[in-house]
Amino acid sequence: MTIYPDNLTQLLDFPLIVEALQQYALHPQTREQLAHLTPINQVDELERILQEVQEYRGSLSGRYVIPLREFPDVRQELRLLAIEQAGLQLHQVLRLRLLWQISNELAIFFQEKDLEFPALTKLLQGIENDTVLTEALDAIITPEGLIRDDASDNLKHIRRSQEENRKQSERFFRIHVQRLRKAGQLADIEESFINGRRVIGVLAEFKRETKGIFQGQSASGKITFIEPQNLVTLNNDKIQLEEEERKEIQFILRQLTQFLQGYLSVFQHRLRVLLAFDVCRCKALLARDMDAHVPILERTEAVLQLDKAYHPVLWLHHKKTKQAIFPLQVRLDAEHRLLVISGPNAGGKSVALKTMALLQLMVQHGLLIPAAPTSRVSLRQHILGDIGDSQSIEDGLSTYSSRLKKMKHMLKHAGPDTLLVIDEFGTGSDPDMGGALAEVILHRLADSGALGVVTTHFTNLKLLASNHEGITNACMLFNAKTLKPEYQLQVGEPGSSFTFEVAQQIGLDPAILEEARATLSTEKLQVEKLLRQLQQEKNQVARLKRDLQKQLGKSTAEKREYHRLSDEIKDKLEKQNAQRDEKQKLMDYGRKLHQLAREWSLSKDKKPIIHKFVKLAGYEQVLKKQQEAFEQSEAYRLEKIADILPKLSVGASVTLLNSRERGTIIALKDNKATVQLGRMLIQVGLDKLAIASAEPTPQSKRVNKPK
Repeated sequence: MTIYPDNLTQLLDFPLIVEALQQYALHPQTREQLAHLTPINQVDELERILQEVQEYRGSLSGRYVIPLREFPDVRQELRLLAIEQAGLQLHQVLRLRLLWQISNELAIFFQEKDLEFPALTKLLQGIENDTVLTEALDAIITPEGLIRDDASDNLKHIRRSQEENRKQSERFFRIHVQRLRKAGQLADIEESFINGRRVIGVLAEFKRETKGIFQGQSASGKITFIEPQNLVTLNNDKIQLEEEERKEIQFILRQLTQFLQGYLSVFQHRLRVLLAFDVCRCKALLARDMDAHVPILERTEAVLQLDKAYHPVLWLHHKKTKQAIFPLQVRLDAEHRLLVISGPNAGGKSVALKTMALLQLMVQHGLLIPAAPTSRVSLRQHILGDIGDSQSIEDGLSTYSSRLKKMKHMLKHAGPDTLLVIDEFGTGSDPDMGGALAEVILHRLADSGALGVVTTHFTNLKLLASNHEGITNACMLFNAKTLKPEYQLQVGEPGSSFTFEVAQQIGLDPAILEEARATLSTEKLQVEKLLRQLQQEKNQVARLKRDLQKQLGKSTAEKREYHRLSDEIKDKLEKQNAQRDEKQKLMDYGRKLHQLAREWSLSKDKKPIIHKFVKLAGYEQVLKKQQEAFEQSEAYRLEKIADILPKLSVGASVTLLNSRERGTIIALKDNKATVQLGRMLIQVGLDKLAIASAEPTPQSKRVNKPK
């Protein structure tokens, strides 16, 4: 994807989205990868990544929680493993062991979960619960991270010698302490270690009466630290054994490093997979916090349709402050390629423009967007924009010159695979001349086939949008009575700037306003008056629409309650019918037994009666086993599929057998259906589905069939 100018992503607040993602990262390298996210231009690759994020998001609140936890940064360790004759320290080996354990945990979790997490299971391919390396490391290192005594025969011998040395040292030391205590020569600090040697604290006045080596004294000089004579040899042995232990451990670690070097490529692959899962986790957590969804990716048609969409940064901010935020409903396609948004300042024009461009960027970076799942997005190869003051002192360009330079670039590169975003189009020069030039440029951009959104105050651009094929007017609703914006986009008609009304509200001298009106042409005043009238009518229609939606909502809720009660009654009737049938079978069985009992009492030859009884006793069981066997057969499965297949279609509402969960079919293929249950997508055989009872769906929640 080409993005022009280079700072367009900053102007669209995309770095704020990246910062929000980085807060969830478990690993420093994940934060680095998120900082360098690149757009995806292939639909298949983008669908795969979005599916991975969707599955991870479903796991956050679903039945299965993915056990990914913080894992160590082992880049330094892997660099050392790539160097021949290199040696790892113990803490570095422990970090590699932890990485291996965490990747094993993921492998165990995803065993036999390809139905619940098909995309994430593929992402984990190449990683299995390999315990060979773990067992090899555990044979040398304890769970607490220490080298085991039996890691080598030599180390085992050294550790035993150290233990014997400690015992002898302790015995001799205690004898000296008791003797000095009885003699009243022992200081308050009975013992200490100086330079790794164990010493006794003796009162300074008795230091010459104690045989041994002087090792130091306290700061006050009142306590002298002496190493008893008969402990010198033991202390020397102790230091020598510690040095032998250190060398042996280094030898073991070098051997262990050579062993781990054979796993270098496997460690590198496991790290890559864990990082990919961490990136996916960050995207899923942000999607959860924004209540974001996967839009429908359009493969053939150029479209940007956003249903109930929100600016993600505003959404997160308003969620914290509990402020109201209004959704955006807009569609760009082949018939309505360019949208010209007009209306008063601070009415939300720029926010609407940035929302559209930012959500397009997010989708192509593999992120879910805060919009309804019915939204549709086609991939764009170029996003070209002009937002904000673009004055360049360094290049000697004024604001208008810089804007013209960007317009030149857009005219040259705009095409059917382009998204254009131009804020305050035409400003920065003489209104008449700048407006005329902007009109011609907008005409050419519309003919290029690009999708785009433009904000403006220029009347001639509003008129062009009303008459030119492919350009559509839109406005931000404004309350003409209160003179306050309503932050809602209305597509189809231009909006007034309400210049004089806003000036009057803030208390500007009425004489100035009248003089200003007098300077305007009659045609401009009539157009402005017409736009204000249209705005007032739109506000009234919007209020009526909200009232109607409230009434429809109440009606829908009542219908849902009716269907719920109806389903409960059907369930009860089915249970009663099943109980009645079972009772009827028992009664028939009882009558047959009674008949056999009468024949038994009347007949002298008991063998035929016994034969009948055995046959009757096994008959019901045989029938039951036959039925169970048939229900497990392939013929029964195909019969069920043939029965239900004509009733299924994409968008149909279904339930899983032996479950009351209701879902929607997203796709049908090879006698299997992809079903959306809440926030999770699962793939299930058609024989496991049943048609759900009819339930009315509000117009606002209708799901479009994916093409």
